[in-house]
This record gives sequence, structure tokens and C-alpha cells, in this order.
Amino acid sequence: MFLIPLNKTKNKITKIKLFHIILLSWFFGTISYAQPSQDQRRFDSIGAVNAVKKAHQLTDLPICPVRTFSANQKKTYYEGKTYHGAIYSSVKELNSFIGQDVSIHTFMTALHNPQSVLYTVRVDRPPYHGVNCMAYYGTVCSGLINYALGFKVTQRSEDILVEDCFELIKDQSARGIQLADLVCRKGHPAMVTGIERDSKGIITRIEISSARQNGCRRLYYEGEEEFDSLLHNKNLQIYRYKYLYKNVSYTPFTGFVAVDGETLIPFKYNDVICANKGDKSCYVTGEDVVLNVYGGGKKIEIFKDLELFREIDIQKRDTNLVLKNYPYGDYQARVVDDNNNSDYTKWKIIDVDVSIDKENGRIYFNSSNATPVYYEFCSASGSRPANKNRVYAAEFTNEEIKKGYVNVQAPNEPAKGKRTFPYVKVHFECEYGMVINKPINWYE
Repeated sequence: MFLIPLNKTKNKITKIKLFHIILLSWFFGTISYAQPSQDQRRFDSIGAVNAVKKAHQLTDLPICPVRTFSANQKKTYYEGKTYHGAIYSSVKELNSFIGQDVSIHTFMTALHNPQSVLYTVRVDRPPYHGVNCMAYYGTVCSGLINYALGFKVTQRSEDILVEDCFELIKDQSARGIQLADLVCRKGHPAMVTGIERDSKGIITRIEISSARQNGCRRLYYEGEEEFDSLLHNKNLQIYRYKYLYKNVSYTPFTGFVAVDGETLIPFKYNDVICANKGDKSCYVTGEDVVLNVYGGGKKIEIFKDLELFREIDIQKRDTNLVLKNYPYGDYQARVVDDNNNSDYTKWKIIDVDVSIDKENGRIYFNSSNATPVYYEFCSASGSRPANKNRVYAAEFTNEEIKKGYVNVQAPNEPAKGKRTFPYVKVHFECEYGMVINKPINWYE
């Protein structure tokens, strides 16, 4: 604070006031009230680090199939050969994206189980409607972004370019980028997951993590000039997620993949029994659960909510035991052979109740053991257009979850003929992952 002596002349006071005005104008002119607080910048930094680690989990994941299978029309994984990077399969119909809907633990235990859905189910043929996919589990370019940034509502590639949570950065060059920025062209986003600088601060290497048909990969560009040439030649643009500070969740899976300073502690697989979707997998009520059993044993003990629920004698050495119409709850099963018991395989059956009220424009939803997260309108294959106006997908508010319904504006489909996005899905979340209801046609 400046004090002005009262005995100074009027002219000198005027000069001092003028000086103060100039000084204060300069000072306040340097303050941007739109700038994030120090706490937000700190959490933005944490969010960026989490995004990089999660992207690296997908790019570094070791894939060693126990049977040959195809992830998509252009990529086959051969038995016994080791690859790196989560597999690419556009599973938007099933919503079984690795990381977001299905944990890395569940995916890797399914990969290790030769009778799992990864080897026995093809999602590019009836009864499925898959496009650019074959495997039951997988991810895509936007799936890597969804997982890395912690999105609840699955964003399609088209959404990322129109969502108001992303902004086009001013400096569209290597010098303008930050960790967790998106490098995009229409239909394909990737993420900046590494920036190396020399002692003078000049960028010497940029790493981009991307999901492509041959799997999730890290791509490298040597220096600013090469990266800027990429931007120019491929007509790419750099976007930044405005709310990185919300990306506070990170789960290590060091039994399968170790990234950024983590230590790998190899996971001990259960080679005796496993649910066909993998360990700690999710099913919905009415869906068959198949237990794949190997290596003999006398009986299977099935526990529901930690209490013995059923005992089943094993009839042959290798068994695919189908469990039909089991009630919702937490399950685990083991093989018993005198006093030699196997480890447990675990799964959860989710109670899902979804209905629609076309007259009042409502979707009703309820679950006894999972949390409703969001709804979407989509095609039979799970496709939907850009979601800028929140017509095709929206996260539920706490009030909507409490009420058990949401008011919606259904897509403007033709009165007659083929309707493009008629199906309603509601996504539910539990500690093992996410599930959907059997899609309901809004117009039937």
C-alpha cells in the first residue's frame, strides 16, 4: 500500500496518482481471472499423469494367446506368440471395451482361458451386428481416450471433435503441446503421452499413444520439425481436455503390465476353473454363465454372497458347465478334489431392469446391485452420430438416479421405413465393470 503525504503539491499528487493508475493497470492487466487456481493446476497435472499411465497400460499390455484368434478383419493373433498392446475390436454393440467396461484383470484372465468368449465367440456374425471387429473384447482409438481420461459416457471419435469439454489449442505445433493432449483428424484421435526436451528446453522427441487395427501402440516423432510436418501433412489438429483435474482415478494392474516406474509382479493364473468371460466378470440376469473347468476334480462348489449355494459333481475331465437363470448376486466357484481345492473364480450377476414410456418420453431404470450411469440411443451395431446436443447419450444426474427415470428427447427418426438409431441402452456400473440391458427398440 502506498501513502501520499498531504503536504505535497497538487501537481505532484496528480503525477503520483497517474503513476499508480499506470502501475495498477499493468498489474491487473497481467491477471487472468479465467486462469485455473493453483490447486486445479496441480490436479490437472495429476490427471495428465493418470491419463499417460492408463494409455501406457493399453499400449504395453502383453498379449500371448493360448489359441489363435482374430481381433478384427486385418489382425490375427497366433497361439503362443507374444505381442504388445491391447487388441483392436470395435465392440460398441456389446460395450465390452477393455479398461472402460471390462477391467484389464478380466480381459487377461479371459485371454489365458482357452474356452473363454475371446476364442469361442465371434461378434461380426449373427446374432451380433459387429463392424470392424471380431473379438468379444477390444478397444478402438476413442476407447483408448475414454479409458485414459476416465470418461463414464463412451465418447465416439466424432464426439471428441464437438464436445465442449475439449478446446482447440492456440499454438498448433510441437511447442504448444502438453501431456494428455489429443492429436486428431476426423475419425481418429490419439494422445500425447511423452515429451522429451534437451537441456535448453527444445523438444527432442514426442510420443503418441494410439489404438489401430494392429493394436494399441506408442508412436515416436524425433523433434519438433518432424512432429510439425506430421500435423501439416496429415491435416491434424491438437485438442485439450478442459477438465483433467477430474481424472483422479488410476488402478495399477501390475500383475499383467507395469508402467512408468511400477514393478511387475507376475499374476498367478487359475489353471483349474474360470468363468467364460474371465475372472471378476459381469453378467446380467437371465444370461448364461459358463464355468470352464480343467484338470479334473470331484465337484464344483459355488458360493453366492459368500455362502455355499450349490455343489455340482464333475462328470468328465474338461467341463463347460452352463449355469442358467441364476439370481443376481456375487458369486465365486472352486474345484474340490478331496482336500486339494483350487483357487476361486469370481463373477457378478447384475440385476438390470429397463423400460420405456414413449408417451411421456421417459426411460425407467433400476438395479439392486449396480449403479445406473448413462443411457444412449444407437443402432443395432451400437453406432450413433455425434452427440453434441446430448440427444444420443447422456449421463444420469443424482436426482434422476434417485427418481429411477430420465426424461429424454428421442432421435428424430422417420415415421415409416428404416430407423437408424432406435435402440435404447442403459449402462450400469459395479466394482467389476459395466453392463447394459438388452437393447429396447423405442419405436416398436
